[in-house]
Amino acid sequence: MIGTAIRQDGAVKPSSLEQQVYEPDLFAQRITEIPSNLQFRADYLLTTDGLPAYTGYAPMGLAEGTNGWLLKKFTYDASRQCTKIQVCTSSNWTARDSTAVYS
Repeated sequence: MIGTAIRQDGAVKPSSLEQQVYEPDLFAQRITEIPSNLQFRADYLLTTDGLPAYTGYAPMGLAEGTNGWLLKKFTYDASRQCTKIQVCTSSNWTARDSTAVYS
């Protein structure tokens, strides 16, 4: 049967994660993308370096004060390298820095 095994003769063997996303019948990798029918928001707080403190995704037309947003909170070290990304799925954009609970 074509494509039932991953052959890596003479190469580094793929990791377990690489094997999980490999579709042997199609000889392809699975890719996850954020759908284009979502709106996006970013909050940079008072920084000007282009690194967001919060980002949010929601279906087009969903109000910023309505629950249903996928929120991400970014934590940076002193040299502005991202050290942590936390996610909240049960809040709204306007509550991103007050009542949203990230994990």
